[in-house]
Amino acid sequence: MQTRLRTALVVAAAAVALGAVTVGVPLALHRGVASPAAIPEPPELDAAHCPVTWPGGVGTADRPGPLVPADGVVSVTLCELPGAMPSWIEPTPPRVLTARADEIVAAMNALPSAADGNGNCTLTAFPTEMSLVVSYAGRAPVAVPLDRNCGTAGADGRTRRIISTDGTHPAVVDTFLARYREQLAAATSPAAVKTPACAAALSPADIEVRTRADEPRDDFARNRGGADTFAPSALVEVRACRYRTSPDGLRLATQHAQRQNLTAFHDLVNAATQRVTDTSDCATAGGPTAIDVVWLADATGAVAELRVPRQPCPEFRRAGSPGLVPPPQLLTQLDHWLA
Repeated sequence: MQTRLRTALVVAAAAVALGAVTVGVPLALHRGVASPAAIPEPPELDAAHCPVTWPGGVGTADRPGPLVPADGVVSVTLCELPGAMPSWIEPTPPRVLTARADEIVAAMNALPSAADGNGNCTLTAFPTEMSLVVSYAGRAPVAVPLDRNCGTAGADGRTRRIISTDGTHPAVVDTFLARYREQLAAATSPAAVKTPACAAALSPADIEVRTRADEPRDDFARNRGGADTFAPSALVEVRACRYRTSPDGLRLATQHAQRQNLTAFHDLVNAATQRVTDTSDCATAGGPTAIDVVWLADATGAVAELRVPRQPCPEFRRAGSPGLVPPPQLLTQLDHWLA
């Protein structure tokens, strides 16, 4: 096992040296067997009740009883640490859930025994490592590291099996994020939710995607689970900005802000972003001569950007995706707003 693990690490290092690893994207390098059934020491926690270092796994030890105590729950915190390999994805600061935190504890305690799985592990270069930490009234917090390589969660000598919704997000994290978005929305006044203003002009650098920094803005991703739609929370404001070519580049031609009756448009956006295999074959070597930039602001206050080139042919772009074929209904709605 040690020989195979050393070989896998050498392969990983070689892949990085050759540029074969896409930094920030999980890469499966090796499959092995879960570590022996030893009881790991609980991780040291910082002032935010998050692990200071990643424990390196949770083992396979198990014993009867709930994974974490269910009484006296005050909050559950989702913590992230940097992964073992360099990545452009930075750990998100701790997210503390106080509303309906007991539901997350119930979800953790409902996880199946680790013995119900096959015990195999991958050696995947996740950009961050996750833990859920439960804080209590009158007792010390309990950290539950989530070992996504082995599909396990462990605490106090108990190990449970976790299921991923997309290869990156455990289902229990999806549940946490859903409750966390609800908490953010409840604490955010709709009147304070605004989309960015339309820029007066766009340069090629504003719309060309050559590096990750050039991609459309996507703050929704921070609290989006693996099974969630692109825009998982209700939209509060949409701002559409239409640009047309002029002698000095793309200039703002018209704009529209909408704060009412957004449910149908919300559904259109989510349907369009889920069609990830419906890629566009637009030939826009010289760049678009007309483009709609659509800003979305949701109930949590998060903002995302969509780019919809219209000429020489229509296309739909979101962060992390190639150009897609836009649904005709989406184009019709934008034309209605921007005519």
